[in-house]
Formats: sequence, C-alpha cells, structure tokens
Amino acid sequence: MPFTPSEIKNKSFSRVKNGYEATEVANYLDQLSTEIERLKEDKKQLEKVIEDKESNIKSYKDVHQSVSDALVQAQKAGEETKAAAEKEAEATKEKAQVEADRIVNDAIEKARRLSFQTEDMKRQSKIFRSRFRMLVEAQLDLLKNEDWDYLLNYDLDAQQVTEENLQHLHSDDLTPEEKAKKEMSQASQKDEDEQHNEK
Repeated sequence: MPFTPSEIKNKSFSRVKNGYEATEVANYLDQLSTEIERLKEDKKQLEKVIEDKESNIKSYKDVHQSVSDALVQAQKAGEETKAAAEKEAEATKEKAQVEADRIVNDAIEKARRLSFQTEDMKRQSKIFRSRFRMLVEAQLDLLKNEDWDYLLNYDLDAQQVTEENLQHLHSDDLTPEEKAKKEMSQASQKDEDEQHNEK
C-alpha cells in the first residue's frame, strides 16, 4: 500500500502505557515524510528525464530512419543513373561504331572504284597508244613508199599542167586572164585537130 508524505506526517497512533516518546515519533515521521516527498520529486524528475530521453531516442530513430530511407533512395537513384549512363554510353558507342564502319566501308568502296577507274584508264591508254603507234607507223610506211619518189622526181611541163588544169575548170570559176588562156588553148587545140584530120 503506497504512502503519501501527508499520510505519514499526519499519522496518529494509539496511546499505551510505557509507549514511545510521542515527540520523537512525531519528529521521525516528519523527517520520513520530507524524505519521501523529496524522493517523489526525484522520481518525477527522473521520469521526466527518461521521458525526454525516450522522446529524443524516438526522434533520433525517426531521423535515423529518414536518413536511412534517403540514403537508400539516393543509392537507388545513383544506381539507376549509373545504369542509364552506362546504357546511353553503350548505345552511343554502338552508334559510333556503326558510323565508323559505314565511313570505312564507304572509303574502301571509293578506293576500289578509283582503283578500277585507274586500271581502266591505263588499259584504255595502252589501247590508244598501241592504235596511235600503228597509225603513225602506217603513215610513216606510206611516206616511205617509193611512189613518192616517182611523183616527186617526175618532171612535167608547167605550161601543159596549167593548160590541163584550165581545161577542167568551169568558166565561172576562171579569172579573165585564165579565160583568155583557156580560149587560146582551145583554139590551138582546134587547129591541131584540123591539121591532123587533113592528113
């Protein structure tokens, strides 16, 4: 059964003969009541301290949980960001590799085309050179022909050549001087023909 300081202080006892000194008992009870009062105050203070500590511990636990959750979220976000960055980097690398392969393949194809065109130009140049050489050699053979010597050494009567040339030219193409020469030539030829016929 709990006792309050007031109950202890105001406690009364039955009086008997040869009992304890009432004053001493009263003083002791008064001291005991004061001590119990002090102990109660200490208990309240300790309970308040414990309550504050429990509240602080709860707050600490809440903060700890919040920090832990934040760390977990941050770690998760970091891992997701890292995974996304790695995925993007891999995609960029693959795209760059594809583009590099395309550029290299285009360059190889262009080099092949240029090589083919170069070889074709060489082949055509050889054919042209061979044909041109054959043409030049044929022309040289033609110039070396003995007919040229015969033609160049053949001495013709200049007057006869001129007259023959005049005979073949059309009258409209002759100058007045050439027309006179032609008429003279025709007259001379006519006289020769008549003399020949008389014989």
